Amino acid sequence: MKKIFFIITLLVANSVFAQNSTICGEIDYIQSTHFSKDFSRDFTLKFNNQNSIYSEANLNKTKEKIDQSDNDDGRKLSREISRSNLTPEFYYNDRSEFHFMEVWFDEELLVKEDSFQWIWTLKDEQKKIGGFTCQKASIEFRGRTYIAWFTKEIPVPYGPWKFNGLSGLILEVYDTDRVFHIVAKKVKIEKNPVCKITVDKSKFKSSLTIDQYRKRKVELIKEDLAKLSARLPKGYGPLKYDENCDDCREDVELFPKKAK
Repeated sequence: MKKIFFIITLLVANSVFAQNSTICGEIDYIQSTHFSKDFSRDFTLKFNNQNSIYSEANLNKTKEKIDQSDNDDGRKLSREISRSNLTPEFYYNDRSEFHFMEVWFDEELLVKEDSFQWIWTLKDEQKKIGGFTCQKASIEFRGRTYIAWFTKEIPVPYGPWKFNGLSGLILEVYDTDRVFHIVAKKVKIEKNPVCKITVDKSKFKSSLTIDQYRKRKVELIKEDLAKLSARLPKGYGPLKYDENCDDCREDVELFPKKAK
């Protein structure tokens, strides 16, 4: 695993905040997946006591990395390579609802996440991430077992991607198969600041459900395969998408398969 240089850019004198304090923070993460040759992206989590938003950062750098990638894995990199829409993906949590936006084949999919009760199992193990003492926790989420390292020194229930619900901020999380890994690399925390997270919630009225989101992703994949098939030499059959494929275990979220 690559070494991460962790930087604390601003931390108040007391490392443990009072629960009734106003907290404002910004955490830079590296999010990577092994199924696309350790393809990694930069994300930033901004938060206060009321809400948080985890959004893509350094998109120009990501595009350069994609352009220089070797495409031996074929379809596995197709989503990233075909992406020219550089609108940052985001995951927004206001404690009562969770919305996210992902870009698939240049189409922006805004989704209202299903309510999920984050029942974590706390472990006795601890380790240091940067200057923070972190406790280990685990959870089953959509077909995978995840390990999270969170710090009570930053007492907010947020984390990267969709993860939340612990008694401190999550600085690292990964699944036990090591398909998905997110780790903090830079922390900026302030106490009693003026900190607002602005999101245009009017757009949330048109959000897809999770089922609609999954259906639209499949439609977009099939549309892309049809375009690729049209460019195949004569004699080659059309490319087809198998929703029940046996090698789809590399998807981050493993929803139940449809009956054959």
